[in-house]
Amino acid sequence: MQETRCEVCTENISKYRCPRCAVRTCSLPCVKAHKNNNECNGLRDKTAYVTIKDFSEGNLLNDYRFLEEVDRKADNVARHIRRKHKPGTPHHLKFLMRMARQRQTTLSLLPYVFTKRKQNSTMFSTRDKEILWHIEWIFAQNNIKYYDKRVSENMVLRNILEKYIDPEMGDPVKKQRLKNYVSAGFKNIQIFMKVEKRSAKSVRYHRLNLQQSMKENLCGKYLVEYPTLYVILSDYCQEFPVQGEVQTETSGVSSSDSETDSSSSDEDSSSESDNSSGGEDSNNKHQISPEWSEGDIVTENKLQECKQDENLQENKLVNYVNEERLEGDKMDTMFNENKN
Repeated sequence: MQETRCEVCTENISKYRCPRCAVRTCSLPCVKAHKNNNECNGLRDKTAYVTIKDFSEGNLLNDYRFLEEVDRKADNVARHIRRKHKPGTPHHLKFLMRMARQRQTTLSLLPYVFTKRKQNSTMFSTRDKEILWHIEWIFAQNNIKYYDKRVSENMVLRNILEKYIDPEMGDPVKKQRLKNYVSAGFKNIQIFMKVEKRSAKSVRYHRLNLQQSMKENLCGKYLVEYPTLYVILSDYCQEFPVQGEVQTETSGVSSSDSETDSSSSDEDSSSESDNSSGGEDSNNKHQISPEWSEGDIVTENKLQECKQDENLQENKLVNYVNEERLEGDKMDTMFNENKN
């Protein structure tokens, strides 16, 4: 093999070759001089063109390693982005949630990818020491939505709503779109807020007071991002069941039913007392005391049946556990016998 001389000093035999431009050098001073003179960084050009005639297995291996390096760097960039925008609540939002908790309002925030999180402009004013709420108004009868940004928690709900439906102070454009609300007036309008963390089959609402502030209305409530308030005409309030009032109504119906049952039973017992003595003996078995109604006896019988079913289920469970223990003991004895 013919020895070649250094292309920089042209005196000594070359020992090295530049990976980038293939210039041969003999020593470190010649390498540095080559880089300064030719402005070469000494790094191999991984994307340099190679003809098919000169393409070898070494070039194939270099291309494979180049693709691996590209994939590794892309993965590192993605990891860095995830680490930079790691999921978590910023400090100012944590402080906002803490201030809401002090006002007995539970505020829950969604991840930033949600539209509701991006729209929310709720903040805590350190100067005024109050929460400025982002409010969504839904006028259900007209299917119209409006948004208010950074409304003071000390403002009365009626005053916030005046710019929409007040005949004198309202916005003319908004009043034109909300004619039925303007004509109805505040006396025939109710404000509702949906109760969170309930199934779709049992939707309930909070009834808010127009004469109270946002702070008072949201006390003891659970919010997701910001309050969404439904403005409803009084004629359509039955479509929005209130959480506390629904139970009282059903209990009232059941009590009235029991009263009618008891009155009917009293009438039946009085009419039966006029019958023959044989009928009286047969009716004494089903006689109802004045303190108990017929509906109460039915419910008591149902409770006894439920208790009997529970006892049967417990007995079945005990028997199943005992059978499992017996099977385990048999397996242990068989294992010990085989081991011996």
